[in-house]
Amino acid sequence: MAAIGVHFGYTCACVAVFKDGRADVVANDAGDRVTPAVVAYRDTEQIVGIAAKQGRIRNATNTVVKVKQILGRCYDDPDAQTHREESKCIVVNKSDLLRYEIDTGETTKYVSPEDVAKLIFHKMKETAQSALGSDVKDAVITVPFEFGEMQKNALRQAAESAGFNVLRLIHEPTAALLAYGIGQDSLLGKSHVLVYKLGGTSLSVTILEVNSGMYRVLATQTDHRTGGESFTHELSQHLAAEFKKSVDVLNHSNMLICCSNISYCYQFFETIVLRDLEPKEELHDIVTVLTMKRDGSLHVTCTEQSSGRSEAITIETAAAAS
Repeated sequence: MAAIGVHFGYTCACVAVFKDGRADVVANDAGDRVTPAVVAYRDTEQIVGIAAKQGRIRNATNTVVKVKQILGRCYDDPDAQTHREESKCIVVNKSDLLRYEIDTGETTKYVSPEDVAKLIFHKMKETAQSALGSDVKDAVITVPFEFGEMQKNALRQAAESAGFNVLRLIHEPTAALLAYGIGQDSLLGKSHVLVYKLGGTSLSVTILEVNSGMYRVLATQTDHRTGGESFTHELSQHLAAEFKKSVDVLNHSNMLICCSNISYCYQFFETIVLRDLEPKEELHDIVTVLTMKRDGSLHVTCTEQSSGRSEAITIETAAAAS
C-alpha cells in the first residue's frame, strides 16, 4: 500500500493519495475535502471536525482550535502567549508544559497539545481508510517552512501516536510542487517557481529553485494577518453594517439591542425564545431561522431537533414601527 499525504493546518486538515499522476484529496464522512482542525470535549467523548466547530460557541471553554500554533512550544514562547490570549479554552502552565484545561463537569483534566493533535491525525487516518477500503499506516506530513525541530518533533509524535508510520516531513511549498508534478517532468535545466499558500490564518509566499528534480527554497515570507478567517471577519462586519442600515434597533419586552454583532443577536433571539425549553445544555440541537417580513418585522422560529418542538415570536423593529 502506498503512503498517503497529510496536511495539518492551523484551521483545517486534509489527507491525499497519489494516483493518476497527481495528488487527490480524499473527502471525509461529511463529503468535504477539508476537515476543521477543531476538537471538542464533552463529558467522556471527544468530537473532531465539523461537529466540534459547529458547537464551539456553546462549548467554547472545552473546544480547542488552532492547536498547531503551540505544538512543540514552551509556555513563554511569544506564539504560545498569543494563542493563550486568543483561545477560549484555558491554556495553563503545568510543570513548564502547555496544557489545555478541560472541565468535564465532574473533574478538571489537563490535555497536552500533542494529545489534541493526535485526535485530528486519527480522524485523518479514518478518512483515508474509509476512502481506500484498507488499513493505512505510512504517511508523509507537510510542515511550515518556519517550523523548528521542536515543532516538527511534536507533530511527528502526535502522528505516530495516532497510528501513523511517518516516512518523512516535507515543507509545505515543496509538497505543493510535488502534488502538481512541477519540476518532475523535466529533470534538466533550472527554473524558478512562486508558491502562494492562503490558509485560514495566514498567507505564505515562497520562491523555490527547481534544478534537475531538486527543490531549494530561495526566500519565503508569511503574513499572519491575512487568511480565510480575516476575510470572514470583514464579510461579517460588512453584513452587520448592511443589516444595521435597515434595522438599527430591535425592541422586545422593553429591551433595546444594537445590531452591531450578528452572533450576539442570534444568541439574544435564542435566549428569549428558548427560555422555557429544557434542558438548557441541549441548545446545540436547536435550529434558529430568522425571516424579515414585508412590514419590516423579524419572525424568529426555533426548532428543537431531538423532539421536533417549535416556538416562534415576531419582533417589532424600528423599521416596522416607522
